Amino acid sequence: MAIPGLSPPSLMTQATPMSAAGDSRVTMPSPPEISLTGPADRRADVEYKQQLVAQLLSASGSDGLLVLSPENFSWLTAGGVERGGVDRSAFPALYYTLEGRWLLAGNVDSQRLFDEELDGLGFQLKEWPWHWGRNQLLLDLCQGRNVACDVAFSTCKVIGAEIAVHRRSLTEYERACYRALGQILSHALEATGRTLAKADTEREIAGQLSHRLLHRGAAPLVISVAADGRSRQYRHTGYTATPVQNYCVMTVAARKYGLCARASRSVCFGAPDALFRKEHDAACKVSATYVASSWPDSVPRQILATGQRIYQMVGAEHEWTLAPQGHITGHELVELPLLPGDEGLLQADWAITWNASVGAAVSCDTFIITEDGPRTVTSVENWPLKRIKVQGAEFVRPDLLVR
Repeated sequence: MAIPGLSPPSLMTQATPMSAAGDSRVTMPSPPEISLTGPADRRADVEYKQQLVAQLLSASGSDGLLVLSPENFSWLTAGGVERGGVDRSAFPALYYTLEGRWLLAGNVDSQRLFDEELDGLGFQLKEWPWHWGRNQLLLDLCQGRNVACDVAFSTCKVIGAEIAVHRRSLTEYERACYRALGQILSHALEATGRTLAKADTEREIAGQLSHRLLHRGAAPLVISVAADGRSRQYRHTGYTATPVQNYCVMTVAARKYGLCARASRSVCFGAPDALFRKEHDAACKVSATYVASSWPDSVPRQILATGQRIYQMVGAEHEWTLAPQGHITGHELVELPLLPGDEGLLQADWAITWNASVGAAVSCDTFIITEDGPRTVTSVENWPLKRIKVQGAEFVRPDLLVR
């Protein structure tokens, strides 16, 4: 398998007809064996994280832990989210001791949270009247106690960095959630790509993507739709009133179960022009190299250096400087950016997004790092594939859909 930091790997590419692929090396992932709808597996995940909190409390010498950030709320509740709130200072929070856990919520939200988000998960309730505000309840909890918090609050000891270390390591339940989220994200991109019409505007296509995500319970976080080379000039494109005439690059990030994933797909009306075809092939070669290197104990600095050499090999050495290449993802869209000087080792059970771009082309997907190699979260549902050999191992990347 590819080891980051070695000499540039040899690359061989081959287009594959439209088909389903389960991971970056063509094999299908095991289907989720965990129930995402019943409470038992989710409750087990919450109980496991209570043990992690107990370790954090012991290590910090604290009596309790106050949790205020939405990403940690989702992590500790195995996917619970605040929906509909407009004032971040009134968002629900959590409070932990060694033996118990409480939801802290205003009377506007507490019933819904227990009915729709936390039912059967073992949380007790501490409630504030909406017209009092959240702050007084939080201060009362901290009064006379040695309390830690995930963000700066009052006199609490801040242990957000220590929490983030645990949060990045996905549990078995979270890995099953990721597989389900990846299917939703891929379906939204690919169904939109198969049905969008020539002359549809970027905004109309973004609306189709949003509809498909929301229809299946995923919240859009970032949607980029670039028509006819607009992404050649802007690497963060968003969407505009520009109509699609020849080709379109779609990149979407979405959240469900408290987890985030990101992926791209590209569509052409008729045969792609030679420049875009070359750019897409080059982006796929770079992203396949990144995926091939995504193993536990790999060093981001070495992976990115290898990517730079592939950019040079495909005649696009300057492209590496124009956009971030990837990040560790999870309950935050960007848990850790991956930068050229990073020496920290990648870890098993982390989620990673690679985002290679060359000219107008983007090759982006999300993966889980495992002891057996990278496993694609956003694997294709019904889409052409490009097979790429990296140091003898075969990887697949989504190709252009030609309509």
